[in-house]
Amino acid sequence: MVLVNNENETASVAAQLAETIEKGGLLCLYGDLGSGKTTFTRHLAESLGIEKFTVKSPTYTYIRHLKTAQNTDFYHIDLYRINTIDELLFEEILELTENPENIIVIEWADKMQSHLPENRREVYFKFISGQKREIKF
Repeated sequence: MVLVNNENETASVAAQLAETIEKGGLLCLYGDLGSGKTTFTRHLAESLGIEKFTVKSPTYTYIRHLKTAQNTDFYHIDLYRINTIDELLFEEILELTENPENIIVIEWADKMQSHLPENRREVYFKFISGQKREIKF
């Protein structure tokens, strides 16, 4: 568990995680609205060499595909607006997880919790106050 007091500290935590996930992996993010999931994802992407400000919440497109500086596929998935996962979206997400070299970040992963592969990392976010957040791995 890490307590961050501002966005710079969040960026530092994301950079540390980027070092361990740069060769691929599934990262599932959990937390209430406004707890810092998208901000963390943006800093993670920047740490992987994805240009600043290109990571936006894919709330209306669900999946955004980007490339890291090492030309690794980076998928940012946001399931906030999903009430139930339709079969097509579910299959597309599972197909992405089959390639261990893909970096996949799923916000609101609890929406498909029972269908997620076991080989994943989970990160829990909790709003404390202002910019202060608790991040638990």
